[in-house]
Amino acid sequence: MKGSNAKQNKAINLRLVLSQIVTQGPVSRVEIARNTQLTKQTITNMVEELLAAKLVEEVGIKKAEGAGKPSKMLVLNKKAAYSIAIRVLNNELEVGLFYLNGEQINRLHTLVEPDALLDKAAYLVDTLVQIDNIDKSLILGVGLSLEVSDDTAINRFTFNKQWQQRLANKLQLPVALETSASACAAFQMLFGEAQQLHNFIFVHLGSRVESAVVYDRQILLGQNGLTGALGDIFVTPETDESTAELGRLNDFASITSLKAMLNLNDLTQEEVITQSAVSKHLDRWVDQAAEPLRIAIHTLESLLNTQTIIIGGDVSDILLEKLIKQLRPFIPSISQYGDREVVRLIKTPDVANITIKGLATLPLHAALSRKNMQTLYMPLELQCSQIQHLVYASES
Repeated sequence: MKGSNAKQNKAINLRLVLSQIVTQGPVSRVEIARNTQLTKQTITNMVEELLAAKLVEEVGIKKAEGAGKPSKMLVLNKKAAYSIAIRVLNNELEVGLFYLNGEQINRLHTLVEPDALLDKAAYLVDTLVQIDNIDKSLILGVGLSLEVSDDTAINRFTFNKQWQQRLANKLQLPVALETSASACAAFQMLFGEAQQLHNFIFVHLGSRVESAVVYDRQILLGQNGLTGALGDIFVTPETDESTAELGRLNDFASITSLKAMLNLNDLTQEEVITQSAVSKHLDRWVDQAAEPLRIAIHTLESLLNTQTIIIGGDVSDILLEKLIKQLRPFIPSISQYGDREVVRLIKTPDVANITIKGLATLPLHAALSRKNMQTLYMPLELQCSQIQHLVYASES
């Protein structure tokens, strides 16, 4: 992405410079200018603002090639602010406190009734703030995902947007709402396996199988904000006797199908991850899920031909290793033609924590692009802190 040296585009340029530092750091001012085509003076002005807010820091000096002057290197100051991650999964509520780079400070988990959800979420946020003795004005924002309804997709989306606004007003904090798959994709772009990639797909194995498509380093939101329902694609020609519908990927490769097969329906998400890893029947679910998932991967590759597919979700490392092993050899697709710089499928490291870490990076991810700001809701009466104003509200 290229910047603009026009004065009215200050906010765009600041976000662009910050994005370069987050994803390319340690990076010099000269390298940022080369990548963005911004002038030296524009880069200097943007970096000075970021340094003044302590959002970035200088970490060393890089020797210049030839006779040029050595360059000071810039990186994100992960401790300049904090981020809150909130995940609601049916009757489970998980709230975490993180540094800006997705590094966990503390995390709380509880079961909760639907009518108490909002108050309980606010209580856990306040509890984390008090336990770790942090300045609430240094919280950049909240990353949120909700999976609490089996209703239609549009009704779920409407419910989630309404809950996002209520939560933001309750906490008096900016709240970024995304699916679990999109949150994971955001983390991968900023701090994970996709820092140098321009396009990829993240496949998230959760209660439903979701995907996030990233093109030109933007997460595609889809019409009405709906996209990524990979689990709804048909993967078998057989029909269900009760519904007469073809078999969907969710029926074979979702965590819902895993819980049903291993009789884990009464366990929490964390307990499912732990128990499934040691279950003697795990191989039976892997055998069931592998071929439908191979078909889904082939479909994604054939339609989109992105640089790679990254896979993770609410599973253990053991389960994911078994599943990926069973997926090979992959079905031949268009992706095998031409030169490849990245393997076709990448396993997410630290997979059991990827979703909550992804949510924690959403406030920063929203700050890096005006398009990303579509996921963010700002409370109407919010008194922005210095850092919030810098990355969210500066448009002049």
